[in-house]
Amino acid sequence: MPQTPGLRPIAKTHPDETRINNRRLLLQEIFDRGPVSRADASRTTGLGRATVSDITAGLLAEGLVVESGQGASTGGKPPTLVELDPAGRFTVAVDLSRHPIEAALLNLRGRIVATAAGKTLDPTGSEVLEETHRVIGELVGEATAPALGIGIGVPGAVAQDGRVVLSEQLEWTDIDLRDQLEDVYGLPTYIASDAEAAAVAEFGRTSSDPVLRMLYVKVDDRVAVGIITSARLNRTPIRGGDLTHLTMAGWDDPCGCGRTGCLGTRLSMIQILGPDYIDMTTEGRNRLAAETTPRVDEAARYLGSALAPVVMALDIDKVVVGGQLARWFSVSENVATGIESYGGWAPEVTVSHLGPSAVVLGAAAMVLSGELGVVWG
Repeated sequence: MPQTPGLRPIAKTHPDETRINNRRLLLQEIFDRGPVSRADASRTTGLGRATVSDITAGLLAEGLVVESGQGASTGGKPPTLVELDPAGRFTVAVDLSRHPIEAALLNLRGRIVATAAGKTLDPTGSEVLEETHRVIGELVGEATAPALGIGIGVPGAVAQDGRVVLSEQLEWTDIDLRDQLEDVYGLPTYIASDAEAAAVAEFGRTSSDPVLRMLYVKVDDRVAVGIITSARLNRTPIRGGDLTHLTMAGWDDPCGCGRTGCLGTRLSMIQILGPDYIDMTTEGRNRLAAETTPRVDEAARYLGSALAPVVMALDIDKVVVGGQLARWFSVSENVATGIESYGGWAPEVTVSHLGPSAVVLGAAAMVLSGELGVVWG
């Protein structure tokens, strides 16, 4: 997998990068503002009209954009408008942190047009690979246009080359996942931890500020973070941003890892809601949520205190809480309280509104950014 690209093109570029980067800049403009005339796109991007016309011709030929009627005349011939063709390409995205695993087929607007799920509730080892191939194959077969690529969110650490270094949940160690998938499907494949993928989705869907320093924390079976600074995802290839086994001072709760005082002993959703949590229906989890709000609020304050050193060290502007913990809107206030109790201040803290689709949305966004150089806004 190539070096993680910036999530949003910022400005006109230097001559040695002109073609690729100006194409990205124009395509992002069409994504954000289309339908738009070539003249308007030239004015807003700073690109010359001839450049805009040339790049637009190429995008039309590729089927990424379409002409969509005429705009208002300013005295001469009405301009022809161009806009994104949502069905021009499709992306397959897979969330391996779900029970069972879930996958989606998304169009270029990031709308989910089809879904597929694994047949095993909690697959591990070779079962995960079998399920992954099955759902990808099913969705590729449903695409009505060429697939742009495959995006995967893994509950664990992923190296820059798409190799899964470690996933305790999936019982994987040193799995060349990207190479295996690209060999089978012949499609560019982008892989990151589930929290990192969700962070990409959150940034792309809620912010266009290129200087925002955002920390996304996903609390499900594990506690993991994804960090975005200067519109770039900061990869964590050694531990996948995993804070589950961060030792908390003064805690003596025994952990399955053999140590005591790990953050996950009080903060994973199984610990908060009980061992039957994974097998519950959505309705059952919602009922349990109402009964366990005090425990959740306490856990959120613990989470804030654990995040405080990272927030202070990186001068984080915004913390977003995702995963199952985001079901409780009181969480944001309590996480902020936990951070403030250590640092004397807290950044903006919110819960994610992307729900259980955050990882597949982010995995698809990684493909969009890597292949086309643009981000959903």
